[in-house]
This record gives sequence, C-alpha cells and structure tokens, in this order.
Amino acid sequence: MTDSPPIGPSGSTWTRRTFLRHRRLLISAGLAALVIIGIGWWSQDAVKRTLEERLRSELETALNANVTALELWINGQLRTASLIASDPAVRSPANLLLAAPPRTNNGPPTPSTQASTQAFVSTLDERLDTAGYQAAILVSTNGQIVASSGRIRLRPGTPVPADQADIFQRVLTNGRPALMTPFKPGRGPRFGGPRGPGRGPRPNFDPPGPMAPTSPTSPTAPAGPPRGELQVMQALVPIRAGDGTISGVLAVIIRPEAEFTRVLSVARPGTSGETFGFDPEGRLLSQSRFDDQLRALGILTNGPGSSSALNVMLRDPGGDLTHGFKPTVDPAGRPLMRLVYDALILPSGVSVMPVRDYRGVPVVGAWHWLEEHHFGVVTKIDAAEAFQPLRVLRLIFQLLLLLVALATLTGLVASHLSTVWRRRFDEAQLRARQLGQYTLVEQIGEGAMGVVYRARHALLRRETAIKLLLPDRADEELIRQFEHEVQLTCRLSHPNTIQVFDYGHTADGIFYYAMELLEGLTLQQLVDLHGAIPQERAIHLLRQAAGSLHEAHLAGLIHRDIKPGNLFLCQRGGMVDTIKVLDFGLVRDASIASPHDASLASRFIGTPLYMAPETIRSHGHGDPQTDLYALGAVAYLLVTGKPVFIADSVDQLWEMHANTQPVPPSQSAPFPISSALESLILRCLAKDPAERPVSMAAFIGELIHCPAADDWTESRRRDWWQQHPPSRHTSTNASVPTLILQPVERQ
Repeated sequence: MTDSPPIGPSGSTWTRRTFLRHRRLLISAGLAALVIIGIGWWSQDAVKRTLEERLRSELETALNANVTALELWINGQLRTASLIASDPAVRSPANLLLAAPPRTNNGPPTPSTQASTQAFVSTLDERLDTAGYQAAILVSTNGQIVASSGRIRLRPGTPVPADQADIFQRVLTNGRPALMTPFKPGRGPRFGGPRGPGRGPRPNFDPPGPMAPTSPTSPTAPAGPPRGELQVMQALVPIRAGDGTISGVLAVIIRPEAEFTRVLSVARPGTSGETFGFDPEGRLLSQSRFDDQLRALGILTNGPGSSSALNVMLRDPGGDLTHGFKPTVDPAGRPLMRLVYDALILPSGVSVMPVRDYRGVPVVGAWHWLEEHHFGVVTKIDAAEAFQPLRVLRLIFQLLLLLVALATLTGLVASHLSTVWRRRFDEAQLRARQLGQYTLVEQIGEGAMGVVYRARHALLRRETAIKLLLPDRADEELIRQFEHEVQLTCRLSHPNTIQVFDYGHTADGIFYYAMELLEGLTLQQLVDLHGAIPQERAIHLLRQAAGSLHEAHLAGLIHRDIKPGNLFLCQRGGMVDTIKVLDFGLVRDASIASPHDASLASRFIGTPLYMAPETIRSHGHGDPQTDLYALGAVAYLLVTGKPVFIADSVDQLWEMHANTQPVPPSQSAPFPISSALESLILRCLAKDPAERPVSMAAFIGELIHCPAADDWTESRRRDWWQQHPPSRHTSTNASVPTLILQPVERQ
C-alpha cells in the first residue's frame, strides 16, 4: 500500500520551477523542431520541384541529342547506301542482273548474266570497302536474291526471309530508303508486335513472352562470329532503271556493335545514365552500359565477351536486383519496364517519377519512338543519383533535428545537474550555519513546501526537527501558507498533536520552525509492513487521533487532510503506541473567512483516497464532518488492510466516494470485527454528513463502548514495540513535509 499524495492549492516551488524551467526548454526545443520541420518540408518540396524541372530538362536535352545524332547517323548511312546504289558503275550491271530472266532449278547462269554479276560484284566490292561496309545483297522485285557482294556470298534465287519481306516490299513500293534495325541472322526483326497508337493495337503492360524462334539460318548472314552473337543492320535503298522505275533493292549490311551504340552514347546524364534503343517487343537493340553488372546478376547469360544488344529483354524484375532482390516470376511473365511501355503508348515523354528498369533499379527517364524506323530510344538515370541533392538536404535537416534533440537533452541534463548541485550547495550551507539557537545536524526529510533537518538547541541541548523553506522555493504564496500552518498549529496543545516549539526567519529569507522530533512510523507504513491490525488496536489508535482532532475542532480548525501518512505512531513520554497527528498544511480556520481560504475555494483539497463526498462536490469545503469521513476511511484501512475504494484514476475514485457504497469491512478483514465498530466505520463513511457522528466527541464515545475497546492493554502494546523497535532514522519528519502538492483541477 502506498499513500496517495495530497492535493491542494499551492504546489512545490522547487518542483514547479524546475518543471517550468524544463517546460520552457522543451517548448523551445519543440518550436525549434517544428520550425526546422516546416522549413525542411517547404525546402524539400521546393528543391524537389526544382530538381524535377531540371531533370526533365536534362533528360529531354540528352534524349534529343542522342535522337538527333542517331537520325543523322541513320540518314548518313542511307545516303551513303543511296549513293552506292545510284552509281552508274553499280546501277548498270545491277539493272542487267535484275532484268535477266530468273534462274530455274538452280541451273548455271548464262554467260551474259555471269559477266554482269562479275562486273556488279567487282564494282560493289570496291565501293563497299571505300565506305567501310561489310557486304551487300541485290534483291529483285519478287523478293529473291539476285547477287551478293563483300564478305558474304549467297545463292542467287534464294528468297529473303518472310519476316523481312515487308520492309523490302515497302522500299519497292514507296521508293524511299529504309533502315532495318539490328537483328541476329536467323532471328529477323518483328514489325507485327505491339506498337502503340498508329503502330498497331495497344499493348498490355504485361506483353507476351519471348519471341518465337525463326529459322536457324538466314540467307543474309555474313561469315564471321557465331550466329548466336553476330548482329547486323541493313540499309535498304531502291535500284532504279533507266526510265526511273524501281527495279530492285540494294541491301547494304552494317555491323552495329560499335557505331549504333556509340551514337546512342553522345549524351549520357551523370555516372549512371544511359541511352538505349529497343524494338516493339522490348528487346534491347544497343549495348547496355552495365554489361558486367548484367552478367553478375544473371540477366545476361551469354559469353564473357558478348554484348547485351539483342540478348536482353527490357522487363521489370519486380525489385532491385542490385540489392539482392530475388524475382519469383519467370522472365517470360514479367511486364515491360515502364519507360519502354510508355514509349509504345505515347510517341515521346518524360517521367521524373522513379520506376524500375531492367535491373530493377529505380530510374527516371525520357523516351522517343522513331515511327519511320520502327524502334524506340530511352534515356534514363538512376533515381538515387538524380535526386542526390534532395537526399543531402534531407540528411541536413535530419542532422539539425538530431542536434536540436541533443541540445534539448543536454539542456535538461545541465538543468537537472545545476539544480542538484544548487540544492547540495544550499544544504551544505545550511548544515554549516545556525538558525537562531538551532544547529542543523542532518537532513531527515523533504516535501513540497520544505525540508526537515534534525537539529539541536544550543541551550536546551534538546533534539528537535527543524522544518524550513529554502530561498529557491520561496514565493509570497508559499511563505504565507508556511506561516499559516505554523501559527494555527501553535494554538493546539493536545498530547496527540505534533508540538511546535518555535518559528522565525533568517536575514536572507529562510523561514523555519522547530517541532518535536519523533521516532516511529506512520499508520500507512504500519499497514504496508504488517497488514491489517486487530480491532482493539485500531480502536486504541483511532481514539487518540480523534482526541487531537476534537481539540482542533473546538478551536475552529479543520485539518482537511487526515490520512494514514499524517498519523504517526511512536513512543512518547514513556507511553507506547502513541499517535501524533501531523501536517496541518491544509488546516482551515472555520471561525474566519481568510483571503487565503478564499483562494482555495476553486480547488480540490485533500488526498483522493480519503476525501469526503461533499469536498468533491464543493471545492475547498471543509468542516468537522469531512475530517470524520477521512478518519472513518483510515479506520477502514486499519482493520481491512486496504482502502475503502480502489480505482484506476482520480476521477473514478472521486466518483466512487461520491456515489458508491463501501463494502462492509467485515467481509474482507482478516480479524473479527464487532458489529458496533463496523457500524461506526460505515456511518463515518456515509455520503450524507448528517448520517455521520455529530462530532469527534461522539465518535470517541462510541469507540469507547465498542466490544474489545479495552483489550489492547499496556502489556500487549509494550510486547509489540519490543518485537518491532523503531529505527532511529524513522521519524515524523520523513513524513511531515508532504504538505501540499501541485493543485489538481477537476475537469
């Protein structure tokens, strides 16, 4: 059991000032944190918008630069191929070959056809070497190969692959040169896949899986590296007859490994940026900047010297593979990476909202679809690099908040240490000085309004307790309350009331008073240590407390804070088991209406466990009946070992005191209780003051007539005290200075 702290009008000055000092520090820290958070949020938002605009501009600039360079390169390739096709030395033998009747049954060529073929190949080889091309083939209007030159030799009469026939037909139809995007011989480009607006049906975000394999060989495959790694492009230009009609197509073979990727690397943003080309199915057409990383991640599984071009599908793995993410979806079932998907939907655009790329790394980027050439281009940069300034800004504000927190903590610790050392300094000063005729020996207690020291009178050589108010706790209200307690207590002389010998104040403002020094324990400590007591001992103790309060009531004084912690059990003047009523800090002079008492009218006064219902209903109320109610609650605790009501909150406790009937003590008391004592306790706890005993004298009279009232004999008292001797350092003064804590307002 622990006694509840009293509630009253003026709290501890030191506690209040320390709290206020800390509260100001905490409020200042909170305001500083709010300002930093507000500035941080505004700055972050402003920086983010600025970064997004800058990123949008940089991505568009880089993409446009790469697309422009790519278009210039493509136009240059087509123009060079067109010049070769329009060269009379190439065009004349080509037209002769195209005009010759087609070969049948793989028969030998005619002498004229063979001569034209030799003239065509000889001249074309010279032109190709000069232009730096690999090879070329001549295709007739019916889609058959007529002749080939350079590093490849193809059998005349072989048709072009079916998946390439449409682009050859397009050149034959419109007469405009065209570029066939990179492909691996034996796996031609696809133009019937998802294309977006104007390019076929709108694709799903999760398009079909890998492309179906084509024929293992291709008539356009040049000799050289294994077909699995060989990459080629074709510049298709028309061959015109003498009358200007289109007689065939010259397909110039280009190796894209260096040129195509290099052109797409004209402008790379940052250290993680790259630009790549892709076909309508989402296949990477150019070489990735991260080939080594792709091999380590298992995305690129071909040989160490191979390229990612045409070997990587640009699909979203669902998480960042570079940070250990393990995909659970098969590659064929993964959706296209968002930037590629958007390029198939819209011709061009920019996204500064981070999305995952084919490595799963969050990126921002821009895209452009080249409809004429049927492939797209994406420029991207890792979001971590793109938004690095924003991350730095966030880190700065986080550090500022951390510094504010550390400064607050340092301030709290410094304030606490300052207070502790100030108190120790004050205590050391007090111990080194005299208060009037009193020499301070040691501190033995401390409460809200004062500190209690063991002291010795210089002349009388008598040990006393000195209660004083330190300067750092003094204010006008507390000093007035301190003097009020002393002056009223001095009017009482009952042997069961704490005796005050002297009071005064020093020149530097320390107010003090001297009272008798007691050794023993409070009734609260008695119950905590030993539990409930027999009814005969309870009657003996209650009679003494009631006697002290009877004198106070006759003098017009109401205690208003009777509780077990303010009833001290000791040996005094050879009398054992003596009660001393302590702590008149809330005493009220019922004979006058003082300004001090008026200031308490709006406050709850007392200790919640022992407050009378009328005190709860009427703030500041106090009369003899309120002390009777509290003494009845003390009696209930003594015989049962527990308070009248137990609640989870003060409001609930007040509600129970005001409206709930207590359980009869006999139902929970460990010792027998007479019906007379139980009835008296319950009448003291009546909600209506009129149902209680009319006075303390009446209460004492009923106690005297209770059975077992005289059974707690002198011998039993002495036996108990011999078995439980008091500690020398257990004194009233450890309990006396409870006084008044911070006022509690009822909502």
